[in-house]
Amino acid sequence: MATRMRTALLLAPHNPKGNHLCDALRQQPELRTTPHGRGCICRGKGLTLRIEVVRSAAEALDLLRQEYYNLLIVDCRNPGGDHQAFAREGEINGFLEALRREPDRERRYPFRRIVVLVGDADASRADRLIFAMGERHVGACVRDRSFIHAHTPEQQEQARRRFVTELWELCRRTLTEKRRGKRAICAAGGGLSGLYYELGVLKCLHDASDLDVGSFDMYFGISAGALVTAGLATGFSIDDLIAKFGGLDRGWPYRLRLEWRHLNLAEVPRRLLLAQKALLEYVSRLARNEDELSVAAILGTYGNVLGPIFDNRPLEEGVRRLLSSPGHSNDFRQLPRPLYIGATDQDRREHVLFGDVGWDDVPISKAIQASTAMHPFFPSVEIKGRYFTDGIVTRTSNLRAAIDKGADLVIVVDPFVPLITDRPGSNARMGNMWVMEQDYKTMSFTRYEQARNEILRRSSKISVYTFVPSNRMRHLMSNQNPFVARNFHAIVCQAYSSTYRRLKVLEYKLAGELASHGMTFDLGPVAAKVAALTAAPRPDAALLLATPSGSGRADVA
Repeated sequence: MATRMRTALLLAPHNPKGNHLCDALRQQPELRTTPHGRGCICRGKGLTLRIEVVRSAAEALDLLRQEYYNLLIVDCRNPGGDHQAFAREGEINGFLEALRREPDRERRYPFRRIVVLVGDADASRADRLIFAMGERHVGACVRDRSFIHAHTPEQQEQARRRFVTELWELCRRTLTEKRRGKRAICAAGGGLSGLYYELGVLKCLHDASDLDVGSFDMYFGISAGALVTAGLATGFSIDDLIAKFGGLDRGWPYRLRLEWRHLNLAEVPRRLLLAQKALLEYVSRLARNEDELSVAAILGTYGNVLGPIFDNRPLEEGVRRLLSSPGHSNDFRQLPRPLYIGATDQDRREHVLFGDVGWDDVPISKAIQASTAMHPFFPSVEIKGRYFTDGIVTRTSNLRAAIDKGADLVIVVDPFVPLITDRPGSNARMGNMWVMEQDYKTMSFTRYEQARNEILRRSSKISVYTFVPSNRMRHLMSNQNPFVARNFHAIVCQAYSSTYRRLKVLEYKLAGELASHGMTFDLGPVAAKVAALTAAPRPDAALLLATPSGSGRADVA
């Protein structure tokens, strides 16, 4: 049976023959190797590998930014055994450092797919190089012992054959064995505008792959992301969610908008009593000379009046009706795929995953109510005698939890990011609520970036793709209160189009990563819908739900 061809880029800057590795493969009797371009094609049991040889690090870096290679082989062998090896190692380290410093995290070449070839007449030099590569977390080092001068010609030939066999087996194992990890979607918060953005991103990803975003192995949601991931995990298609949350489906009576009836008026009497009690205690302390008279202290006592503005119980009721409809479930334990919703224990300041062991008996709608309880807009939610508030307080996306539960391909959608501007005083001219929101977003995204970089440094075999709004998108999303349900069509359509542009940049790499998971990647259907959006007189999310003619694909209704 024919095997799918894989590609490898071989950087051999110090090999005088350039194609030395291809020559070595050609001499291996169990392999069939033929010249091809500036490299070779090698065919063996279960693997056909095309090797492209380059001599300079600059050329290798340029190619890696344009094409996807299943493997990067760096030939650090020192066939002459001379003492210029130290300078050569410095050049190789410079090349690897340039890969690591690629500013676009998703475009970085994964170090787990780097194989370093080591060989030197000086065994101590080879040992030091292997140790240095281990510190860089490269995928593997393969040692060629045929360069040791103490070996006889026969021993050198045996060592060469062992080296080639070991390298080929490593390539076969790395490139053909099916990945066993799970696929996860992690969606962060961001209010209604963030929810709309997530719908647009996930719809674009759905259209670009043959895997329905409702068929991932695990779902993690926080705040607005909890609504989206809960919908997918409980059996609603991405089209269903766009139609329902956007008001296109007139059959779903609940609307995601805050109205006068949602004001938390029932809380006002209790808050007034709390303020009165605090004021009396303050006056009592003044009488005992235990406090001093100050305007700040007096105003501080009335801070008790400022309780949560809205009642979030209608949200729980609406979500409960949606998830309890025929064919769906409001019970974590009844879902075909795991769903985890993050919230914050308001008193312990700990993150809790509803849906995890010990918390899977909580209704999904109740978990969503807790996860979206952003102060000062909504009150905390009591569950099992504890009080919970928005999960964004303690986590941004639960990327770490997804990896701990076995995910090796994670799609992160994070709309909770600040607006960036070079205009001095732009934020100072805005109100307190605006500044507070931007500060929350800055802390959240900074935390996520630091955590992601450390997670990926320690977990080199994990593929993580993060989608965040461009600054243009952030302007659009910032033009509305995050809890106001307007600009749905504009945000969803722009999110879809901007995700398409991002996927175009990542196409050469993402297609290869998804192929290792048995998924195809085709931007043709997406391009057709983006063209329709561009030609439309105004943004219309209904255009995303239509199947472009000639695409050969029907979306789930």
